[in-house]
Amino acid sequence: MLSPMITPPTKLQTLIMRSLILIGVASMIFLWYELLRPVHIGYPPLYWLLLFALVLLCGKVLHEWTYYFSISVPETPEDPPEFTVDVLTTFVAGEPYEMIEETLTAIKNIRYPHETYLCDEADDPRLKAFCAKLGIHHVTREKKINAKAGNINNALQQATGEICLVLDPDHVPQPDFLDHIIPHFADERIGFVQTVQAYENIHETLISKGAAQQTFQFYGPMMMTMNSYGTVQAIGANCTFRRKALDSIGGHAAGLAEDMHTAMQLHAKGWKSVYVPRVLARGLVPSTLSAYYKQQLKWSRGVFELLFTTYPRIFRKLTWPQRLYYGVLPGYYFLSTAYFLNLLIPVIALFSGHMPMRMDLVEFVLIGLPLFVSGLAIRQYAQNWVMEERERGLHTVGGLLLIGTWWIHLMGLIFAILRRKVPYDPTPKDNQEANNWPLNIPNLIAIGVSLAAVIYGMNTHPNIYYAMMSSLALLNISILSFTVLASRQASWRRVIDSRRSLRLLDHRIRQVRRAVWLFNHRIFALIRKTAFPLVALISIGAVWFLQDWPTYRFQLIKDKAVQQWVREEYQHNPVLQPGSELDTRPADAAPLSILRTAQVLYPGDIAVFSAVEPRAGRWALADTTHYDRLDWFLLRLGSEPEEYRFAKMGSGLWAGIEVPGQMDNFRVLLKATRKGERPVIVAKPLRTPFPKEQEQSLLTPAPTAPSPD
Repeated sequence: MLSPMITPPTKLQTLIMRSLILIGVASMIFLWYELLRPVHIGYPPLYWLLLFALVLLCGKVLHEWTYYFSISVPETPEDPPEFTVDVLTTFVAGEPYEMIEETLTAIKNIRYPHETYLCDEADDPRLKAFCAKLGIHHVTREKKINAKAGNINNALQQATGEICLVLDPDHVPQPDFLDHIIPHFADERIGFVQTVQAYENIHETLISKGAAQQTFQFYGPMMMTMNSYGTVQAIGANCTFRRKALDSIGGHAAGLAEDMHTAMQLHAKGWKSVYVPRVLARGLVPSTLSAYYKQQLKWSRGVFELLFTTYPRIFRKLTWPQRLYYGVLPGYYFLSTAYFLNLLIPVIALFSGHMPMRMDLVEFVLIGLPLFVSGLAIRQYAQNWVMEERERGLHTVGGLLLIGTWWIHLMGLIFAILRRKVPYDPTPKDNQEANNWPLNIPNLIAIGVSLAAVIYGMNTHPNIYYAMMSSLALLNISILSFTVLASRQASWRRVIDSRRSLRLLDHRIRQVRRAVWLFNHRIFALIRKTAFPLVALISIGAVWFLQDWPTYRFQLIKDKAVQQWVREEYQHNPVLQPGSELDTRPADAAPLSILRTAQVLYPGDIAVFSAVEPRAGRWALADTTHYDRLDWFLLRLGSEPEEYRFAKMGSGLWAGIEVPGQMDNFRVLLKATRKGERPVIVAKPLRTPFPKEQEQSLLTPAPTAPSPD
């Protein structure tokens, strides 16, 4: 199927994209401003671990946004000179014959004049005969060094073309492949031209679907923006090199990430690169867990090795955009550290009883909502420049599979640090896999530990903070369970196929999924059309609502006198304990009390509270000459005294306080200070029904006391 060229964004589209990104950055700054407020700090070690994980996640988001900021499509030069071209592909023993024969046939059918080379590591007799039949150069070697790079370099000793196209054996090119690539070499500064890596077997399994989804944004708007930054990356397949450029660095660079290594060396030599956003070949993506994990381990180990070894040596030779790109790119695999911490933190919190943060659930949602909506809208808007309609969406399967690969990427990092070698084996191209249960052990352990933590935590501390940590742990369990179930797809497909009732149910489910997919894509299309006003309205609304949210205005208690009083009273005075509505102590137990006219209160009402003291057996307004200050606070309760917060409500004999929602979790607190003496502090619930005689006593206050009204 021929693929059209992606058109570049218009000026308006570029303006919208950049505006969305700026709103997203502002939302991220707002999130961090709130997270760093002392009022939200829980148990410091867990709090800082959580923030470290969030730094990595936000860094990944910013990196992605950077590569949406300047999307561009190169113009194809007209009347380019003619070049001699060599097209190379490779073969390793064990790869399917049908696959390589299909690829070789398609290469021969490329219209632009060229010579075809098969770099055969197996020196296979069948392929020798096949190559002789089609007029293909069959090249092999005895000294097998540097894996794929060495295999290609060996063939380059015989090839003489000015241009060299390297294809993976599973990538089948279209007849017009070179017609869209060769013109760009008219610019003598161009060292290589990369095009899209697309896949034929996306829907073969959940693993193949997830692995493909992880590439859609990269081969779409992100690589297109690399045209603007001069950082276009060479990929192992579908990359066309100027032979002079390859010779300038001694041929194809070796390593587990030989494509990235080659691009780094070429950029360090000053060669330019171009990305052509057009699908000109289709290949195979890993369709089993073992194949996917093998590929990810090889890539992560190779990329970290380049960061530790090659990057420092060539740093000065790169442009600043290239320095930033090659320095930050390994962060994609280092993000596994954040995924691991996201698994670890709720487990530690639920077992230890220490919470990383103290934040109201609604407050947390409002603080994070602008960033979430911005991220969703930016990603959806960027999908105007993915290759095909089927590449649009949330890419949920890809995201879940990536998180389930946390331990593989961590192994790649550890192996790179320890210099432990990983064999360069080609990614398996078939859908055959032996028992993969051992590959699921790390995720199964994480699932078991998380489940135990949820059960223990909710049985020992059933409160809102533990509920939030339990929800996070259950989310982690669901994500990892998906990876396990996806890896066993072949097994449960056999069970479904063995029963007619299950086949009918599966058919119905597929119909529902198709309907949901169509509905979602209509919603995503609407989001792409209304992205800017949607993000602006929701972000402004969330911030406005947050400012009006009662608990948002509350701070940790820093007043030492109030802190000490809360700790002391918590053990003896039920009024300071969540769920209590009555102060059971005698009314004359304190020299000062709080009174309001009895009425039914509703959230949003303004209730007037007065400072009163016993005088001649009756309640009267407090004598202000006895105190230097009378300060009113609204106290918000927590599960422990250390979690209590308050907000200043004013000073004087009385205070008008707006009744918050969930009023049972709040108390009115009065602090009376007198120079040289310990402050007098009292608190009352908002719902407390006052005795009738107290109400009547204020109807006829002492002549010397001013009225609270």
